[in-house]
Amino acid sequence: MMPGYDERKIKARLLVWWVVWGWILIALVAIYLGFAQGKPLPPVSRENPLQGLVGFVPLFLSVVLRWLVLPRATEPNRALVLFIVGLALAESCGLLGIFLGGPYRDSLFVLGVLGVVQYVPFYARKLFDPKGSGYIPNN
Repeated sequence: MMPGYDERKIKARLLVWWVVWGWILIALVAIYLGFAQGKPLPPVSRENPLQGLVGFVPLFLSVVLRWLVLPRATEPNRALVLFIVGLALAESCGLLGIFLGGPYRDSLFVLGVLGVVQYVPFYARKLFDPKGSGYIPNN
């Protein structure tokens, strides 16, 4: 357990992680259901056929942030900032898909939801109970 944190404070801080994650996921699904569900897919733009794939850039950045940067964060406050930035990038893939995705609207939405789901904060508990580093005899 980190110095200065008792079990009640740790649970409260972890609740913040879960609430942020849950609301972003719920908001993304609600926006899709409100704006895109049941509407026909727009046709492919002839002047720019790759316009609908713009959502892949923030999704790729989000995946890199989640699997390469976030596991190296050791301080909970910095990790929370990285967590929120990564969630925003993953959500932006879904939002760009909904509003600018064209024929790739539903696929980009699903990829955005999967990008948000990869941030499930099960790993956040380890930030408050770090393991020692270096040589520890008799362990």
